Amino acid sequence: MRFGRLRRVVPASRFGRLTFVAGVALGLIVIGAWVSLAWLARGQIVDVDEQPTADVAIVPGARVRSDGRPTLALRQRLDAAAFLYEAGAVGHILVSGDNGEEHYNEPVAMQRYLRSLGLPEEAITLDYAGFDTWDTCLRATEQFGVNDAVVVTQPRFAQRSAALCQRAGIDTTVATTDDYLRRATGKIAADLRERLASVKALGDILRTPEAHHGGPFVGLVGSDDDNL
Repeated sequence: MRFGRLRRVVPASRFGRLTFVAGVALGLIVIGAWVSLAWLARGQIVDVDEQPTADVAIVPGARVRSDGRPTLALRQRLDAAAFLYEAGAVGHILVSGDNGEEHYNEPVAMQRYLRSLGLPEEAITLDYAGFDTWDTCLRATEQFGVNDAVVVTQPRFAQRSAALCQRAGIDTTVATTDDYLRRATGKIAADLRERLASVKALGDILRTPEAHHGGPFVGLVGSDDDNL
C-alpha cells in the first residue's frame, strides 16, 4: 500500500517540477522577446497628435463585424490615418488586412470607412493579404514599393509594429491612437496576448520568412513611382 502511494506521488511531483521549469522558461522567452522588441523600436513611437510625416500611412487590419463595419479598434486606426492625410502629414494610405475567406474582407471595409470620411479613392490602396503584421510590413515594401511610412495602431501594438516594419526595410514611425479597451480585465488579457505575440514577432525578425502571399510588384493607386 505504501509503495503504491509512492508510485503515484513521485510521477506527480516530477510532473509538477517539469511544469514549473517549463513555465519559467516560457516566461523568460516572453520577457526576452518583449525587451528585444522594445529595444528595436526605440525612438520610433509617437502620438498621432504629433502628426509624424511620411509618404504613406499603413493601417494594419483588425476584426470586422459580420455586417462589414469596422470594430472600434479598427475605426480608431482609420480615423487617425484620415487625420494624418487631411493634415498633409502623409500623402497616401495603405490599408492591409485579412481577405482569406469569401465573406470576410477587412481591406474593403477599411476603404469604405475612409471613403465615408471624405477621403478620395485615389488616396487609398488595398492590400488583401495582410494576414499578420509581418506580412503587412513585408508586402508594403515588396508589393507596393513603400520605403517610408507611418504605421497607425494602438499603443500596445506599437513596438511590435515598429520593429517588424523596420526589419522589413521600411523607415518606420508608429503613430499611436487611443486605447479601444476600457475595462481593466480586457486590457490585462490583451496585454498578455501581445506579450505572447512578441515571441512570434521576434522569430519573424530573426528568420525573415517570406509573406504568406507574395506576387509581383503592384505599386500604390495612382502612382508610377517604384521608390515611394
